[in-house]
Amino acid sequence: MLRPLVFLALTGGLSALPALSQIVPPGKVQVPDDEKPSKPFVWSERRLLTAPELFDAPDEWVDRSLQWVDFILANYHPSIPEHPLRRAALIRLDDILHLESAPRNQLVQKFYVNRMRRAIEEIEQTKVVSGMRIWKLYNCGFLVRTPTVSYVFDIVPGLSIPGFAVPPELMERLVKQADAHFISHFHNDHANQSVVRLFLAQDKPVIAAEGLWKNLPEFAGKLIYPQRSTDIVHSVPVRGGSQTLKFVAYPGHQGAPVLNNLHLVISPEGFSVLQTGDQWNDEDKPGSDFDWIAQIGRQHKVDVLLPNAWSREVGRIVRGVNPQLVITSHENEMSHTVDHREDYTQTYTRFWAVPYPLAVMTWGESYHFHRVEAPKLGLR
Repeated sequence: MLRPLVFLALTGGLSALPALSQIVPPGKVQVPDDEKPSKPFVWSERRLLTAPELFDAPDEWVDRSLQWVDFILANYHPSIPEHPLRRAALIRLDDILHLESAPRNQLVQKFYVNRMRRAIEEIEQTKVVSGMRIWKLYNCGFLVRTPTVSYVFDIVPGLSIPGFAVPPELMERLVKQADAHFISHFHNDHANQSVVRLFLAQDKPVIAAEGLWKNLPEFAGKLIYPQRSTDIVHSVPVRGGSQTLKFVAYPGHQGAPVLNNLHLVISPEGFSVLQTGDQWNDEDKPGSDFDWIAQIGRQHKVDVLLPNAWSREVGRIVRGVNPQLVITSHENEMSHTVDHREDYTQTYTRFWAVPYPLAVMTWGESYHFHRVEAPKLGLR
């Protein structure tokens, strides 16, 4: 038996649906030729596997949605396996943050600052007695705490847009909680001069990509520029010399021209975390970064990998590092135009076939990592 709508269409009782006209990009977004859409319902090919976003939305909807996201994330923490409600909340957050106006929306700004304030308060109150606690801040920014040390990667307050930044007094409190700062490269969403001034004022080491701000007198001779290498293990004293962090500054790139350090940091207890910054290989040929990335897991036992979620062939990077846990970064970078705010939906898609434990987190969330030893083989 034919369904009524099918019957009407076949008998001419229902006029044919009009062809969809090509949707146009929001605001002043210019779509490059190699990202032109293949389907009329998306305005960029990058958005093909993500549900079409709203171009605008009433503040009432934004406000209720952000309150719901906050509620869900407060009650369903990052875990493996992940509770399905977390994914629903993160995808709703995608919907909000992909409004072209989101970075300028005071409700979004308040949501961000409040989450960061709560995270900093939690960091101040948290003593780790086993394993590692890792807080995701903004957006490739992380704080890692073990029983003996705390250190950060790529800490920035937020955006230059008024209202979308952690207030200076909160940033100072955050810096007080860290013993060292690792900066992958010079881009503003990874390196911030005001944050580095706070570290230097507290006589704490800042380990930076080669040449970062080297021509500025206030930073000259004060930052540590480690030799970029796949095999040199550097050491930096922290906490007045009572503890030592070991690290490798892998010689990565974001495209050919941008030097991007992948810092593998090893705590006094032996816990290891690798953060990739904006690692992106333009080419896959002999001698490319993929050659040495494929060897990292053979050279070092990496506990946690913090990759840029939209790095080229990110699954290949994960396999080369072979970590016990992956925590993604750089989703919904609000300094990017809306077509390059890579969303959580795409993170789940990219990592679907990557067979490693995965924690997807947003601003201010944390994960407590405990090492799982591989089972011993053989007869009793």
